[in-house]
Amino acid sequence: MRNKAFWSLVILFLVCSSALFAAPDPKFLTIGTAGSGGAYYPIGIAMADIITNKVGIQTTAQITGGAIENNSLINSRVVDLAISQGSTSFKAYQGLPPYKQKLTNVQGMISGLSQGVFQLVVHKNSPIKSIKDIKGKKISLGPAGGGAITTFLEVISAYGYTEKDFQAVYTSYEQASDALVDGNVDAIVVQAALPTPSITQLTAAKKPVRFISIEEEALKRLMAKYAYFAKLTIPKEVYGTDEPVNTFYIANIVVVSKSLSTDLVYRITKAMFENLDTIHKSHPSVKGLTLETAVAGMPIPWHPGAAKYYKEKGLLK
Repeated sequence: MRNKAFWSLVILFLVCSSALFAAPDPKFLTIGTAGSGGAYYPIGIAMADIITNKVGIQTTAQITGGAIENNSLINSRVVDLAISQGSTSFKAYQGLPPYKQKLTNVQGMISGLSQGVFQLVVHKNSPIKSIKDIKGKKISLGPAGGGAITTFLEVISAYGYTEKDFQAVYTSYEQASDALVDGNVDAIVVQAALPTPSITQLTAAKKPVRFISIEEEALKRLMAKYAYFAKLTIPKEVYGTDEPVNTFYIANIVVVSKSLSTDLVYRITKAMFENLDTIHKSHPSVKGLTLETAVAGMPIPWHPGAAKYYKEKGLLK
């Protein structure tokens, strides 16, 4: 009887100790997004709203350079969560270019958030008819720190080009659109979910622009080389183009700092999917997000808190 009472006290002590020494929640959280002209920012605002109101931690969406910078910001704990491209976070975790070291503080929370669609837009009167025509041209690649530069270099490699074959310009998506219309750049590259606000502003205002499709053979070479590329056709209805646009997408994901506790990330993940309607309303690109798409193809290790939630739902083993 004494033995039983003793072990009961031991168990009670361990339970109380565990609760007592559990890491307290931070008072504030920050979500890294991208420029205000893309899809990441409104999605990040919706996520911040859910965490603030449902988890009880004041959270803000921060404008950043985009996917490349976001992984570095997560790793250095400048932001706590971020939206990224699956390919970019994979390179960050593995320490592949453009990263100079392995960013192992970056872990996965949601996969298949949306599609980061590669879009190349030129002036209507531009001599550029194909990506093979970009040699020597001035190309806007969005904000410095975004994922467009690495993706663009991968794309032009299918045409035998390198970074030496064009002049890169880094600016916000909104400024890039103005620069294209004004003739200050020859083309703009946007890697973002459809429809992209900065491009919609151009097409809705009937600005003299057109899209460049990627040839079928080039797409085949790219998808054979980069497993994270997936073929996509932009329907005419998205931007009111004369023809569909042949291109590809890379999945956007949500990453989180390894330093956040298992319990906190579990509660955040749970809150996201219990309030999925808020995310769906934030941008048309995330209307297809479900629990099933959230676990498909995460290219980096899961945060234990997110994994715990998905296991409870029977989606991870």
